[in-house]
Amino acid sequence: MQEQLLSSKTTKSTDSFTGVVAIPTIFLFVLFAVGYVLNTMAFLLQMWPNWAYSLIGAILAYGMFTVVHEASHGNISGGNKQFKRLETALGWMAGFFLFFPYSAFVVIHLKHHAHTNDPEHDPDGYVKGNNFFSVFMRCITLVGHYYVASLGQEGSQDVAMKRTQTATWLFIVTQLIIMGLAIFLGYGWAYLYIIAIPALVAAPFLGFFFDWLPHYPHDNMGKYHNTRIITIPGMEWVSLFQSFHLIHHLYPRVPFYKYKQKFKTIETLLRQQKSPIEGLNTPDLNLMASVNTYTDIIKGKTWQYALKVANVTPLTSDSASITFENLNNIAFKFQAGQYLVLSRKVGRYKISRCYSICSAPSSGQLTVGVKRVKGGLLSNKLLDTIKEGDRINVSGPFGSFKLQKSERQVTQTFIAGGSGITPILAMIYQALEEGYQQVYLLYGCRSKNDVMFRDALNELQRQYLKRFKLDICYELLDDAHQKQFLAKINGRGVYYICGPTPMMEASQRVLHTLGVDASRVIQEEFAQQATELTGAIHTIHIKGKSYEAYTSESLLDAAIRQNQVLLFACRMGQCGTCKVKLEQGEVTWIDQEQIALLDNEKANGYILTCMCKPTSDIILKL
Repeated sequence: MQEQLLSSKTTKSTDSFTGVVAIPTIFLFVLFAVGYVLNTMAFLLQMWPNWAYSLIGAILAYGMFTVVHEASHGNISGGNKQFKRLETALGWMAGFFLFFPYSAFVVIHLKHHAHTNDPEHDPDGYVKGNNFFSVFMRCITLVGHYYVASLGQEGSQDVAMKRTQTATWLFIVTQLIIMGLAIFLGYGWAYLYIIAIPALVAAPFLGFFFDWLPHYPHDNMGKYHNTRIITIPGMEWVSLFQSFHLIHHLYPRVPFYKYKQKFKTIETLLRQQKSPIEGLNTPDLNLMASVNTYTDIIKGKTWQYALKVANVTPLTSDSASITFENLNNIAFKFQAGQYLVLSRKVGRYKISRCYSICSAPSSGQLTVGVKRVKGGLLSNKLLDTIKEGDRINVSGPFGSFKLQKSERQVTQTFIAGGSGITPILAMIYQALEEGYQQVYLLYGCRSKNDVMFRDALNELQRQYLKRFKLDICYELLDDAHQKQFLAKINGRGVYYICGPTPMMEASQRVLHTLGVDASRVIQEEFAQQATELTGAIHTIHIKGKSYEAYTSESLLDAAIRQNQVLLFACRMGQCGTCKVKLEQGEVTWIDQEQIALLDNEKANGYILTCMCKPTSDIILKL
């Protein structure tokens, strides 16, 4: 990725849809505020039945959400700092009519953008549900869920949320005081029908139309498929342009009233990506079909999903296989030897690790093998807690450790140690299915009780009696043991190696002495490689504290490494939670293709700690 020195010169916004004060949004707030005044006056004059005031109030509260939403992204001020206080004031006032504090909503909503459809981290994933009734109940209780996320144990562990808790409590006290005053002054019924009931009515509609509907079926985390666009004429006005929700996720700094225009400029790209663009006319897709979000799987592209665990099968005392449920019965496409990246929360942070696919590509099903590792964060967490029905972040398939094309008479020799059997097993399945006449596996395990996939290997021996040969060695597969077994194999074949580093190094030496050409030896690096920190060390100062960072790491990564407290969510330049002002010093951008900052904000010295590396000592301001 190209790195670029942060410039101190003012730059013009490269996106004509951003960077200006959102007058229409300000007008929208004034319109709805006037609506509340008129509705209150009508109630005091008792012009209509009481339910009519609550219905009108619910419509007004529904509209006020857009003001809160736009303020949370900085889209009212458009990045112009002289309008920031006005933006914050509008956010708080609009939030009053929804019974939720603006500062907490900002954190929750940016977290949603950072982790869209993530079953562990997306706060809006609460509305997913398993059936119509559960979705209905979750939409009704969504505001309560937000309060739990804000004030509960999870909120206390989240640095960004914890900083809003005082404001949230003050907001609650203020609401109670206003309600008490209304009752004391004889306006209790007005408060109930104009403010309270409308907020309670609007909340489930907002939960359904803004959270559940756009993200259904809530499992694709890819940026072009994690939400949808609905092109039915008039829907943009009913939804206040949230029918173009995918545009909002791709470009969160574009004001809501420009979503449709922005869609027109990138429509060709979105159709090339097979994004969920749904409507009543060709070439739009059928409305609300879950398969519309699965086009990356159908085309065999790399994808990122929250997959449900279909079953967990113990293999040994310290290992198990995890099989994932197919989406809409669509077969997963991958090549034998490839791997998946599984991600799950361990402690405060999301941990990601690579796990090889051990199922046959012809099965269309994803199964990985997990073995307990001393000090292993994710593997041990999975083995201790994972169960059928759990949803977990899975991305893939990745990797170039694949079966090589050769004549069917050529022997395919596989050398595996411990959990290195996982990619090897899938490759053996494929080799036998493709008709290779001689397939040999040398598998090293510590004991009979440590043989992973014993039943599967025995079944292969039974099914392919003449074509598959298996040797299991219960000793360390060092040079002597490997030579003893491999000397029996003719040297014309292709050799595949996966396992502990000492075993693989021994395999390389033995094969060399047996005259096997290096071009016919394919090796998978199974061990996790630690990232090396290089370059000069700089001091980072922020809010009276300091820590050190190498030039090879981001400001955020350095802070996390040293247990320093910085706000963050996505770590990919997408949400803006880690935005700070660079008061002094210079940085390089890891990637300029971020969507959280506008050009005018960057020109005023704002940076993202997850996207910037230090090139000097740094002073930051929150």
